Amino acid sequence: MVNSLKKSFLLFKFTGVMFFFLVSCSPDSEEMSSSFEVSVSVNGNGTVSSSQFNVESNTIISISAIPNEGYYFDRWDGLNEVIETETLNLKVTQPYFLTAIFLPIPILNESIEVYDPKKIDSLPVFMIVNGGKEAFLTDKTGKRIQSWNFDDNLGNELKLLDDGSLIGLFKPDNVSFPFLKGFGGILKKIDPSGTVVWEYEVNNEDYLSHHDFEILPNGNILLIIWEHFSESEAQALGYNSSGSIYLEKIIELNPELNSIVWEWRSVDHLIQDFNPSSPNFGQISSYPKKINLNYVTDEFGDLMHANGLYYDSVKDVIYLSVNFYSEVWVIPHSYSTAENSTELGDLIYRFGNPQAYDSAAERIFYNNHQPTLVEHDPLTSGRFLIFSNGYDDKQSNVYELRLPTIFNEDPSLWILPEITWTFTHPDLYFGVISGAYRLPNGNTLICEGDYGYWEVSRTGDVVWKFNGGGSYFWRGYVYP
Repeated sequence: MVNSLKKSFLLFKFTGVMFFFLVSCSPDSEEMSSSFEVSVSVNGNGTVSSSQFNVESNTIISISAIPNEGYYFDRWDGLNEVIETETLNLKVTQPYFLTAIFLPIPILNESIEVYDPKKIDSLPVFMIVNGGKEAFLTDKTGKRIQSWNFDDNLGNELKLLDDGSLIGLFKPDNVSFPFLKGFGGILKKIDPSGTVVWEYEVNNEDYLSHHDFEILPNGNILLIIWEHFSESEAQALGYNSSGSIYLEKIIELNPELNSIVWEWRSVDHLIQDFNPSSPNFGQISSYPKKINLNYVTDEFGDLMHANGLYYDSVKDVIYLSVNFYSEVWVIPHSYSTAENSTELGDLIYRFGNPQAYDSAAERIFYNNHQPTLVEHDPLTSGRFLIFSNGYDDKQSNVYELRLPTIFNEDPSLWILPEITWTFTHPDLYFGVISGAYRLPNGNTLICEGDYGYWEVSRTGDVVWKFNGGGSYFWRGYVYP
């Protein structure tokens, strides 16, 4: 009996010891009582607030990276994610071997007024001097990578091609038109050696190419053309003032054949409520797909002043920026020239200024330049981007818009575009030229015509500014 009790007691004692051992060595207990080492090293020219820690598990530590003069903090290495904030707050659950990376701030040209190396898009900017004889490819430090100089003045658009060639509008020596803002006249292709290998002139008493052009996927080129109408022709159209007028048309040029293969004329799509004897007489608000001839009066007869166009290959439409109407016209490209002269060629959508067709809907634009669809930023691809000069209140804005997926044939079903992003700044204003272009990293490149260039982030931070030193600029592009 005694031996039996002793055996029971020893068994109980052994079991209790095992239970205590198992409990004290369980994972939860180990985590609660363990400590971990955190080691921090430096790569580059800078310091950290602490370089060595030995802390209990789940402790939150804070480490600061302090760059020396001429350097900036780039990132923390040694984590499962990229963290770029200078102060790192870290919950310690394991050993860490971290490195604070510091990089040198590059030498900046005096033209660079703002430079945030961590937020800028790295691509150089193709800068076009407005109406001048030069263009530059300039990196973000202000260094000119390449320069082009021309014998003739630009008028205005210039594009850099993949093979290093250029296509641009240039001003001829003589023009017949009485106004000079934005006129071109001669489209030229210039090879990398500077030789003019092709040109096409639209410059006579009745027609003058101006401002902008667009290269289509098939290699054809869309051009904006001023079309002259005499005073008597203007009166017959229902014009409510005197003198000649100059209306817009778009031509599609085949550069291989040097021939016009397609055209659209605004004169075929007018409405006016001034002259009842004219065939285009009617109530403006009842015909939103047509263009009010008398919306603007100009002493030189330049009533519309289109200044930019963009071809949407998905919808097969053209977006035409019409500065004096403060709106964008959406023009079908799918019809023939003959069909374009009928109601088929009417505007299929328009936006920016409903007042232009006597609508009470909200106005967005006050003069506008550079219509584009976002191409290089995956997050906003297909959105519409435009620069609104803000001539009324001397404040410029950039708008990103989501346009309707389908342009409804019934204008009563038209909906206003959705503003998905906008940027302005007290220092951002120029009443003419200028533009905006979305960069591959999601930032927006802004050309402020009389200043130079801005780059702003999606959150509205100004991350780069280039001061052109008194030059005037037409637009800016990047080429990924």
